[in-house]
Amino acid sequence: MNRRDLISLFQKSIVLTVTVVATFSFASAQDTTSTSKTLQLPEFSISEKLDNIYSKINTQQIDSAVLAQNATTNLSILLSKNSAVTVRAYGVSGLSSVSMRGGNSNHTAVVWNGFNLQDPLNGGFNFSSTTVNFIDEINVQYGGGSTAYGSGAIGGTIHLNNTPIFNKQLNASIQYKLGSFGLKTINTSVGYGGKKIASKLRLYNYSTKNNFDYINVGKIGKPTEKYSNAEMDQYGILHELYFKIKEDQLMSSQFWYQYNFREIPPNSTTSSENIDDTQKDQSYSWAINWNKKGDKIDYEARTGLFYNELNYINSTLQLNTTHKSFRNTSEILAIANLFKTQKITLGINNNYTIGISENFNNQPSLNTTAIYIAPSFTILKKIKLNTSIRDEIYAGDIKPITYSINSKYNFYKNLHLTTSFSKNYRTPTFNDLFWSGGFAKGNPDLEDEYGYSKDVGIEFNYIGKKNTIHSNVSFYHNSINNQIQWIAEGQTWTPKNVKLVETTGVELSFSSNYQINKNFHLLFNFNYTYTAAQTKEKAPNEDDAILYKQLTYIPYYQTNSLLGVVYKKISFNTNIQYVGYQFTRADNLDWVDAYWIADIATSFKTKLKKTTVIFSGKINNVFNTTYEVRQWYPMPGINYEIGIKINLN
Repeated sequence: MNRRDLISLFQKSIVLTVTVVATFSFASAQDTTSTSKTLQLPEFSISEKLDNIYSKINTQQIDSAVLAQNATTNLSILLSKNSAVTVRAYGVSGLSSVSMRGGNSNHTAVVWNGFNLQDPLNGGFNFSSTTVNFIDEINVQYGGGSTAYGSGAIGGTIHLNNTPIFNKQLNASIQYKLGSFGLKTINTSVGYGGKKIASKLRLYNYSTKNNFDYINVGKIGKPTEKYSNAEMDQYGILHELYFKIKEDQLMSSQFWYQYNFREIPPNSTTSSENIDDTQKDQSYSWAINWNKKGDKIDYEARTGLFYNELNYINSTLQLNTTHKSFRNTSEILAIANLFKTQKITLGINNNYTIGISENFNNQPSLNTTAIYIAPSFTILKKIKLNTSIRDEIYAGDIKPITYSINSKYNFYKNLHLTTSFSKNYRTPTFNDLFWSGGFAKGNPDLEDEYGYSKDVGIEFNYIGKKNTIHSNVSFYHNSINNQIQWIAEGQTWTPKNVKLVETTGVELSFSSNYQINKNFHLLFNFNYTYTAAQTKEKAPNEDDAILYKQLTYIPYYQTNSLLGVVYKKISFNTNIQYVGYQFTRADNLDWVDAYWIADIATSFKTKLKKTTVIFSGKINNVFNTTYEVRQWYPMPGINYEIGIKINLN
């Protein structure tokens, strides 16, 4: 696809955007039932599917204080230390992905303001490329969510949301941080909140040399060496615009540009001489959302344009390759409050995607259209029951129906019994279907992966005058059938539907926020997970020794905790993380050792009229632990960060 074709496609998508918005604006004009209802739009959620379809069962919301403390870090670091997900990272500058409930990285959906951001070429999402400062609210939903979010939501879903703030007038902030190994980061934002219009512009830049010393456990004698070819440079811009059409209607636009450059270091068993591999990633995301609240019916409509570009250079192999994708996603839904105890959500979603690569012939495209319906009921004021079904037309073929049912039973005061059962799926990626070249060939006859997610748990929620507690424990079983595996046929690798994987486990989360008095405040978070993930059916080219063995890079045990103390203008917190040993071979004959990591941080806040200044400091890996997240990719020892943030209100 040349630039002219791409521009033409953007223009057609913009026409579709205007059409969708105009259609729903007309529909809202015909709904006069809500004229007597006034809403507080600062509490308006751009996408409410998580609550309406799943009642936020098995969902962990990252505390806003934790987000503020980690504003200059990336999502990979935040989630690894504050949730029960498994983060897989190729060292400090490599790709970072998330596994939930024993699934692959392409089994976790990443939903930004209602849009799935998974890469259509490989189904993944790089969590190390996204700054926490661009996100206002993060919810981690454990378990299947395909009926609402489509392909890929098998193990769980990460929800990234932006929220409007009206009636705040002009506000701005700037944050600067320095750290070990050439770390420099700067975040700036400026916003305005009036009665009808709210807008915010955020920018950030992050760079680091990552030239730390490490003990090379992959070489004889375990020599101390310096990590090389691991520099990173990132910058991004996010602009948000919110317009209150009426008290019950909100129109919003979010534009997000992201640029990432990273050097790709060799693993520690390889000589680093003459290695200068690099990768550049660019993404453009533009979303438009429209929401309307009514006495009987709520509406949502959204459309988004998403363009991704990856450029990989390997001078040793004289390789310079670029892969691109373009996707337009549009969705409309209505939530009808039929009775006081019954609600029904009806929606339709369309995705049109183009893959652009020298490894794809004829710039392949795919169009998928899905319709879903989700009735929910309240029974005897004690039981909330949610059901949903989804059907999809994928490249002209009608797919099997997926479904889910979950319930929440309030059996004693603040205690709830939760249960969930769902059928979920993942369609093959563009690489799976269309790849050609490099001794590999895609398979256009692939079938969907599909599986079942089952869990039961107990949830406790308490909100008092001085204390809030949220706790949840879940026992689950997941299965993935028809899992796609690339296997060798002669000298050519091709993907096949050959594997069956089953996972059982336990997830536990606890968070408490306690205000002792006006000067003394405590915050405590704890997460624990046990995951047993095994291959029950294997590929023909695999040895029987891999059957009923733990999957690679899925630890049996992991846990993390955060203890924070705020006294007047001073805050202090400590974060401790444990990750159990992880097998690096499918037959479980080699592994990465377990490790403990501890961080400590402190800050001091002072205020001068309308200006707030926050000084902060942090020490990572306090005990200088030698560890690896991925085998032969070392992580840094003890290191520091210092920073200053200025808020103007």
